[in-house]
Amino acid sequence: MIRPTRAIIDRTALRDNLRLIRGRLSPKTRIMAVVKANCYGHDVSICVPELLAAGADMLAVATIEEARQLRELGVSERIVVLAPPLDGQYAEFAARDAEAFISNARAAEHLAAAAAAAGRTLRAHLFVDTGMRRDGVPVTEAVETLRRCAAMPELKITGFASHFATSEEADTSFAREQLAAFEIALRGAMDAGFTFQDIHIANSGGIFNLPTSHHTLVRPGLSLYGYHPSPEQHAASGLRPVMGLRSVVANLTRVGPGLPVSYGRRYHTPRETTIATLPIGYGDGLMRRLTNRLQVLINGRRFPVVGTICMDEVMVDLGDAAGIRIGDDAVLLGISGAERIDAWEMAMLAETIPYEICTNLSARVPRVPG
Repeated sequence: MIRPTRAIIDRTALRDNLRLIRGRLSPKTRIMAVVKANCYGHDVSICVPELLAAGADMLAVATIEEARQLRELGVSERIVVLAPPLDGQYAEFAARDAEAFISNARAAEHLAAAAAAAGRTLRAHLFVDTGMRRDGVPVTEAVETLRRCAAMPELKITGFASHFATSEEADTSFAREQLAAFEIALRGAMDAGFTFQDIHIANSGGIFNLPTSHHTLVRPGLSLYGYHPSPEQHAASGLRPVMGLRSVVANLTRVGPGLPVSYGRRYHTPRETTIATLPIGYGDGLMRRLTNRLQVLINGRRFPVVGTICMDEVMVDLGDAAGIRIGDDAVLLGISGAERIDAWEMAMLAETIPYEICTNLSARVPRVPG
């Protein structure tokens, strides 16, 4: 039996988002679909087959464990691990034919040794730090690192990559500085005789805001799942949210005025009212900081979530609304009647970003294909 609190994954919206992204690219630019963190909380077992069937050229994850999961699901397409490999993981890269981001020559040497031990050649991508200050080879050291990698026959550097820090912002000046640094490093590498099949820096913000950054490959993440990474640009992007989050009315209680609701008595009823209980809480990933901020949709109307969000339940103040019964759907993300709540709305209330709203949804919430 499906738990009444469930996340509905709209496969049509997912495919449409990929097509919309494809439409912004040159025919020569390929798509590396970012499916890390369980497809941003949307479930790899549902989303990855849809993305590959819709034409994603390759996949990206954050950890070698995620790459292993994809191989165990039967994925044969190229998989890139975006975070640098850690000690103890190099043999797993060889075993899973996973492509690493190379941030230093030491990692390259370990990967080459693991590939040699496995009797194979591994693809890898030189990752250049153009201003993120997180991982990557300094621009001035890119050519020398490539020369050192060239002496390792078990390692084939097919990619040249970097990552934007501010590509979603209306002010693209820093992103353009990063792009200029990336292209200087790329020209230097090509002048030194190196060639690359995969040249990539554009994330979702770069895809929409910096078309000159597309090169031969782009890495859409959040945009695949229906959100522009900037709230100001989301509505105009044409993207459709893929995840809906629904629960049900589990209980209805008539409560007098001036009475406390939930832990800590952080809400008191301003009048006689009906309190509905929904079986969803912070144990499901509904952030506790949304206490007395969140709204839900029931029968096409908005109602406030009141009192401290519990681990397993929340309470909703229905006032004197008529016609609401136990078992009625309660929409936390999605559409009810003419009303809509999306992850950007919830994120603004929680003072965070939609990435966290989606990936925070816990494993105990069933993901249901829709």
